[in-house]
Amino acid sequence: MKTLLLSTCLMISSLISGQVYGVLDYEYIAEVQGGFKVFLDTEDWFGYAVEAIGDLNQDGFQDIAVGTIKDDDGGFNHGAVYILFLDANGAVITHQKISDTEGGFLGQLDEWDIFGTSISYLGDMNGDGLVEIGVGAEYDGDGGIWRGAVWILSLNSDGTVAAYTKISDTEGNFLAPLEDRDVFGTDIELLGDFNGDGNQDIAVSARRDQSRGAVYILFLNDDFTVDSYQEISSGTGGFDVTLDLQDYFGGSVANIGDLDGDGVIDLAVGAYRDDDGGSNRGAVYILFMNEDGTVASHQKISDTEGNFDAGFNGNMFFGKSIDYAGDINNDERVDIVVGARGFWGENAGNFGAFFIINLNNDGTVHDYVMYTEGLHNFDGDINPQDSFGFSVSHMYDATADTHSIISGAFADEVGSPEEGSVWTLKLGGILEITEVENNLGLALAPNPTRNAFRLSNIDGIEKIAVYDMSGKQLVAYQPAQTGNYFDVSYLSVGHYLVEVMNEQGEMARFKIIKE
Repeated sequence: MKTLLLSTCLMISSLISGQVYGVLDYEYIAEVQGGFKVFLDTEDWFGYAVEAIGDLNQDGFQDIAVGTIKDDDGGFNHGAVYILFLDANGAVITHQKISDTEGGFLGQLDEWDIFGTSISYLGDMNGDGLVEIGVGAEYDGDGGIWRGAVWILSLNSDGTVAAYTKISDTEGNFLAPLEDRDVFGTDIELLGDFNGDGNQDIAVSARRDQSRGAVYILFLNDDFTVDSYQEISSGTGGFDVTLDLQDYFGGSVANIGDLDGDGVIDLAVGAYRDDDGGSNRGAVYILFMNEDGTVASHQKISDTEGNFDAGFNGNMFFGKSIDYAGDINNDERVDIVVGARGFWGENAGNFGAFFIINLNNDGTVHDYVMYTEGLHNFDGDINPQDSFGFSVSHMYDATADTHSIISGAFADEVGSPEEGSVWTLKLGGILEITEVENNLGLALAPNPTRNAFRLSNIDGIEKIAVYDMSGKQLVAYQPAQTGNYFDVSYLSVGHYLVEVMNEQGEMARFKIIKE
């Protein structure tokens, strides 16, 4: 025991510390809940898209927009967007609906347009004092079947539409050769003045383009029509990757700032049906961009690449949603939020999750934190198949200096099946996360944990044991019998040490926090 104590003391002194924010508070917004005084219909899919849109009504609190793509205002599955004006706690004070029949929107919507597929905050693009948002309608039929469209809506401060511009196969001077079922408008992202012509530019994805996916860089005119474009797809636009059928590259797009410091903004693009490591596990590509909208180089983050050892599962759909989060923990690294609506929780239920990923300058993962039910003080009641994490957005309140993550759960059954819901998680006090020297290249997650932890790969592992901070062994597991999950639900709240040993006597050690 004296030898163990000495080893433990040395181990504690070599801890490498990191930080993660716990959930200070959260709000659940659903049918007549969270201040949202609306009765939704079965399969409205409220929460299919979520986006922070700043303080639209200038009341001092941040507001959000939520897509409800199967709303039937004006016709079957025309779709709708709700502008939600929030209070300081993230609950709804009031709302404004934008649809075929409400909100001053006079654009023509048809059956199965699913207006609200994606939503992007675009700011005041032309300096007229009105905020613009981009709204996707990926099954729009302009020019053919499900070719897709993007609407740029100029909003009044009350959330109604002052003006709009449509970009599709037949409108907005977009001359790319779209094909049936390309679903242009899957996601939208503001790029700023990318080419230096004085106008704001955007990226728009089409996840089914050539059955693999594409992202279009749209260089806009001052009236929001398209001046020119650059396509990024498999082997096109400098993207030297051979995508597989149904990878759905472009399932999400995020402007992540100038990650590599070359003076050009870079992009994160989701390919949520990528099969690295298993079926539909998903991936994110970090694209380092050139000024002309082509790709200079890229880094893939998946179950097998990019130093991301989160422990994927089949049909996890990592990368279905992405948002830029700035530098949440002030470590001078870029953070992004990535949804994984098919993540399987500790109790073998598809609870969904999102990750805050801390990036290195080369696009690889420095570290990450996963959020789902039961982690980091978040005890919201998520049900299997809710699709929590399907859509995500980062919201920063500069006045209060607080960060929140918005997560949609479009399949949540509230009053009736698949009405949908939205969660706002306000991040608060810092929780300590520590990694100990690791000679085996293993990853332990989640950490902190309430019920159990898992290890990324236990092949060849002979012993796994948990010690208290004085070095006393509390439990030892037999990996061959236990599998990858290790129950710690019976331990008291506090800090513990996990020691892992392989058959050659090599060690990996972790410090975990039991919540």
